[in-house]
Amino acid sequence: MYPAHRILSRAVENFPDRIAFVDGDSRLTYRELGRRVNQLANGLRGLGLNKGDRVAILDWNSHHYAEAYYACALMGLTFMPLNSRLAAPELEHIFNDSDARALLLSEPFLALYNDIKAKAPSLEIFIGIDLSSNHDNIHDYEDLLSKSSDTVEAANAGIDDIIQIYYTSGTTGDPKGVCLTNANIYCCGLDCLATMDFRLGSVWLHSAPMFHLADAVAFWAVPMVGGTQVSVHFDPDKVLQMIEKERVTITSLPATLIALIANHSDLSKYDLSSLTQIMYGGSPTPLGVLQKAEKIFPSNMLLHTYGITETAGLACCLQPQDHDLTVDEDGFFRAASCGPPTSLVDVRVVAANDADIPAGEIGEVVFSGPKIMKEYWRKPEMTAEVLRGGWYHTGDMGFLDKTGHLYLVDRKKDMIISGAENIYSVEVENVISTHPAVKEVAVIGIPHDIWGEQVHAVVVKRAEASELSGDDVIEFCRDKIGGFKIPKSVSFAEGPLPTTGPGKIAKRILRDPYWKDLNRQI
Repeated sequence: MYPAHRILSRAVENFPDRIAFVDGDSRLTYRELGRRVNQLANGLRGLGLNKGDRVAILDWNSHHYAEAYYACALMGLTFMPLNSRLAAPELEHIFNDSDARALLLSEPFLALYNDIKAKAPSLEIFIGIDLSSNHDNIHDYEDLLSKSSDTVEAANAGIDDIIQIYYTSGTTGDPKGVCLTNANIYCCGLDCLATMDFRLGSVWLHSAPMFHLADAVAFWAVPMVGGTQVSVHFDPDKVLQMIEKERVTITSLPATLIALIANHSDLSKYDLSSLTQIMYGGSPTPLGVLQKAEKIFPSNMLLHTYGITETAGLACCLQPQDHDLTVDEDGFFRAASCGPPTSLVDVRVVAANDADIPAGEIGEVVFSGPKIMKEYWRKPEMTAEVLRGGWYHTGDMGFLDKTGHLYLVDRKKDMIISGAENIYSVEVENVISTHPAVKEVAVIGIPHDIWGEQVHAVVVKRAEASELSGDDVIEFCRDKIGGFKIPKSVSFAEGPLPTTGPGKIAKRILRDPYWKDLNRQI
């Protein structure tokens, strides 16, 4: 097993003149990409960053994002891809929790920089990407590279060293840092090669955000085969244009984005014949979306994956031959399955005491293997709980059929997945509960044909707050949490919310009317 930085350096040796990355008008060969990564690594070192220091980034999809991934791995720095949709208070928490020392940021995030720089004392190094003007205390990215050598000595990194932290929504309201090691990331690349249609000449489109591991797996898989990565900021037309222009062969699209493309009004004008495989997942996919997708993309092109940040990417995969939109002899809708586990993952379904349960019975889904995260950053008790017995406990409820295919049916944790974004309801409840007119609140996920689920708030008003409207509640959340977490709908309850015990709201009772006619609860 090698440190993850060896993936790019080996590609530079083996494929120096092949196109490694396309970003708008920028086309970088592996030799050129390797040179820029070395310069960035030396530049970061020259600014005083040392092995293990946390380096964060706020940027849209770009070749700079890729360079930062690779340079941090080379230097043994811990890279933190930040969700660009988070609000300033959420980012402030992440910076202070991680004691991040450096932040790379592009023009759209300067306002956030101004909001948080004084509230995150550990942040002392700022690097601006393609800023339109100079700013005090912000180093220019290209200037930093031009002043740095392209010959570099890699850090002495161990395979168990943490090289990435992905902050995900937290069950207690605060984001938690998922710590991935060199071994996790190297195995992530290998598992993708074993599972997906990567080969010499593959062209991957980064259409999903690069801060999501579902997309970032390509940073490690594509160089292993000397393929090309293409960057685009998601918009259905831009994605379709880029597939045609760059002859994209493989990409990852959440089911929500597949639905947007499937409903495109003028799809026929694009040549999508280069595509050989589309990986999708993020949430259970409605049958109607799959039916539309299969009219546009052949069923032998669709690859349904299930994975989470804690499993360093995909953990189960439904291969194209299993995309059967009919019900099999055992009554299972096979296309609703996540598939069997990937090559480097083991899966079990367990009861409350962690004992295995028979096929077809519902329990908690647990995973093990070399891709499982090392820990939650600075949360030893939470880490011990979710990794008990050497198995990562997902909080997702499901069952295995007799062939080993995994089906998800519900969540043990109080989480909503909307448009492939994980949202813990407590984060939203914490905000709404501070509204002076709100007496009680519960946040639940309700069905949505495109996004899988949408965030819905059930509110009990204080007696003197009869004028409070749903729009008031939604507006109150703005600038306090990321836009994707803000409720899309609000209903009001007349009396106290139902409970299952002292202080615990019975969300199942609130959810049931919305889900009762569906064969799933997520």
